[in-house]
Amino acid sequence: MYVVARGVSPRLIGVFVVVVFLVATNSLVVEGSTINVPGDYRSIQEAIDHASPGDVIVVGTGVYEGFTVSKSLTILGESNQSVIIRGSITVLANDVRLSSMKVSVSEVSGSSVAVMITGNNVVLVGVIVESYKNGLQVGDATKKVSGTVIERSKIISEDVGIYGSCSDLSVFYSVVVSKSKQAVSGCGVLDLEYSNISGDTAVTTSFWYDGSVIKGNKISGTSTGLYLDGNYHTVSNNEISGGTGVYLKGSGIVVENNEIINTVTGVNVAGSHDNVVRGNRIASSGHAVDVSGNNNMITNNTLMGGRGVHVSTGNGNTIAFNLVNMTGNVGVYLSKYTGGNLVYGNTFWYCYNYEGVDESGGNQWYLENATHRLGNYWSYNKAPDNDGDGITDQPYRITTTTGLEILDKYPLAKPLISPYLQTTTTTPTTTTSTTTPTTLATTLSTTPTTPQTSEIPGYQYTPTIVAVIALILLAIVFILLRKRR
Repeated sequence: MYVVARGVSPRLIGVFVVVVFLVATNSLVVEGSTINVPGDYRSIQEAIDHASPGDVIVVGTGVYEGFTVSKSLTILGESNQSVIIRGSITVLANDVRLSSMKVSVSEVSGSSVAVMITGNNVVLVGVIVESYKNGLQVGDATKKVSGTVIERSKIISEDVGIYGSCSDLSVFYSVVVSKSKQAVSGCGVLDLEYSNISGDTAVTTSFWYDGSVIKGNKISGTSTGLYLDGNYHTVSNNEISGGTGVYLKGSGIVVENNEIINTVTGVNVAGSHDNVVRGNRIASSGHAVDVSGNNNMITNNTLMGGRGVHVSTGNGNTIAFNLVNMTGNVGVYLSKYTGGNLVYGNTFWYCYNYEGVDESGGNQWYLENATHRLGNYWSYNKAPDNDGDGITDQPYRITTTTGLEILDKYPLAKPLISPYLQTTTTTPTTTTSTTTPTTLATTLSTTPTTPQTSEIPGYQYTPTIVAVIALILLAIVFILLRKRR
């Protein structure tokens, strides 16, 4: 009788042999199966009906009917150019992944929405949606959905592109187009990045949710580019156009480092408070920034338009360190309904008609405290600076119809911001050189690389890894059997 060295019993060897057999036959790896359409089943719906949760359905070239997903499955098309779904898709289950297919819904289909999602944690990658009415609905009146991710996809609709009832929604590297209404209606906290969005109103956020992130996109709205309800959103490094570029309805919103051009009103701070508009390049035919609210900060922007900043109502707003560049009417206008606003450190560069107008007399056009005496640079101010302290020897008179003497007590002798350098800066500093939305059409039209087994969700081991494990275990058993007495 043989005894294995170092306390290893024959029973343990038997266990090793069983493990080797199970690994070699792939029985140890608990995972979903792969189902092929049309190889195993003629239709996608038939494949779904026979699948188990966790399975992967691989769909080959062809035209298929719409389907309903009631299990946690991955459905991979061969290409979003060759796998065509004529009809709507409904996703009822959680943890579903749809990839590389084109969904086309016409009026004869009887469905008003191309893709309906009521499950959580649903991901669409490389999916093209074309709808005669609505594109993608996330959640409904009876169920609020979470975890929806749209990536490298394209949604084109006559009416609303993306909408619904959700707690959060993520859209990355995608194209969403509405031909007549809203392109993206943020039903919850919206994370919208590096996408190309256009519609009558391109993007809206919900009144009920705070903290959306809108970054690195190209956003174009016939009426409005961004309509931001709710609070504490961040809008950065986008290219935005529209009748109104950005409409701020909420509070605590930061709009920074964007290029907002081809607008009637660049940024409309509409009755909202405590917002920050900074570092943007804004060009409009009307008001670059229109303010009716309190305690907003308009800083470090380049402003061009009929008026640079127009404050119709509001108190405690700060307008500082902006380049107000060759506006067509007034550089900064403060109405008679304003008070306690602070204007300093700005460079007014040859604004036509008036560089500054104050119809209230209750505002201050310079900063004065224990450590600072800082006014604005006025290109029409020709007063000398004989003592060389950087402030001209006479204060600058602000235009008004009140009969009051409204002064900038500390007008600057030189501009703080060079208008010549600013005019060459036409785009926000982003890292979108490889992710610019205009390249998405090419990305979407190409056939995705066929995934390896290790890349399919639910699979943990490739056949190569299984073979290696089997060989290692066989080697261990062989060594143990050799070490006998």
